Amino acid sequence: MPLRGKQLRVRFACHSASLTVRNLPQYVSNELLEEAFSVFGQVERAVVIVDDRGRPSGKGIVEFSGKPAARKALDRCSEGSFLLTTFPRPVTVEPMDQLDDEEGLPEKLVIKNQLFHKEREQPPRFAQPGSFEYEYAMCWKALIEMEKQQQDQVDRNPWQNGSS
Repeated sequence: MPLRGKQLRVRFACHSASLTVRNLPQYVSNELLEEAFSVFGQVERAVVIVDDRGRPSGKGIVEFSGKPAARKALDRCSEGSFLLTTFPRPVTVEPMDQLDDEEGLPEKLVIKNQLFHKEREQPPRFAQPGSFEYEYAMCWKALIEMEKQQQDQVDRNPWQNGSS
């Protein structure tokens, strides 16, 4: 809707059935993200966040129609290793603080080169405990958790942030 020559977009406030998905592989589109998370319940919207040049940022937003589906996705992805492509890199999921107004990465804009096809050979799935994929994915999750703990430690240490 134009307003004084500028595009005006209306967005609704975030509801409690929204999740932030991190550690997304490069070849995940809005459509694949929606398809993957629909195993937990009805998805209203799924968006891969992109930078100002349209490149995926590794983050996404999934909005479910209700809290039970969001809770199920959060619990299952925290307990297991949810893989969206062939590469055994699990996504991490957390409740969303605020709604991002990005339009995301539609499937038609994903570059479909040889790497794309290799990454998309397998559908989204949970890694089977005891498998190589599972062990590899668990290492990823441990690294992500260590990074988060280190960032929390830096944030709690005021002398490192330039404060006195």
